Amino acid sequence: MNAQHTPATSRIQRRLERWELEHLRQHAAELAERLEEAERRRDAAEEAAEFWRESHHRLEEHLDDGTADARCIGLTQKGELLVVSTGASQ
Repeated sequence: MNAQHTPATSRIQRRLERWELEHLRQHAAELAERLEEAERRRDAAEEAAEFWRESHHRLEEHLDDGTADARCIGLTQKGELLVVSTGASQ
């Protein structure tokens, strides 16, 4: 097998290299889109975690404040947890 390329094999090799480069560019763009989507999901998950952490903290404060005679855990329409006084004595 000859180590030298003929003009035809050189053209074929260049064409294959261009196709390979285009494929790699497409793959890199695809990976960048997937990364951006993963970052958006991470940000949304962090926001949700912070919401529930704050809600839990408020719930703990309400349970520990000693102001209500009887308590029940409530949920607002926004999804926040809170302690509701039932008005009944324990």
